[in-house]
Amino acid sequence: MKYLRIITPTGWLIIAAVAVVVFGLAGLARPSFLGLKFDPFGIDARKIDRLESEVSVLEREAAGNAEIATATQTFHTREVVIRELSRNAEIDARKAHDAETPLDPDRVARIRAADKRLCIVTPAICPAPDPAGSRTDAVPTADVAG
Repeated sequence: MKYLRIITPTGWLIIAAVAVVVFGLAGLARPSFLGLKFDPFGIDARKIDRLESEVSVLEREAAGNAEIATATQTFHTREVVIRELSRNAEIDARKAHDAETPLDPDRVARIRAADKRLCIVTPAICPAPDPAGSRTDAVPTADVAG
């Protein structure tokens, strides 16, 4: 406390004036710095509303992205399973004891009609048509006349 006696009354006035100016500028810049809740233009309330709306938009977007990711994963899993089952069924059909036996033309017509109906319902599972027109029949027909 001995060192405080060195400061003269004029020095105390200067220190007090500087403190008032510093706290005054801080209070003007941000009233909450001094513990005041003075917001005559509602700046803080508008900022809070804007930030809350941004948060709600981001939450909805995140939920939508999660749903899309789940749906995509489900679709991909189903597609892989279907392709694997189809490949196994094709291999089994080609290895069957009667794989080389020609079918009756009526049965071939029924099978092709069923294939066309499937292609109408779900075109994604049908192969693209051969542009050259040289497609060989996957199902051979038996000669009835023979």
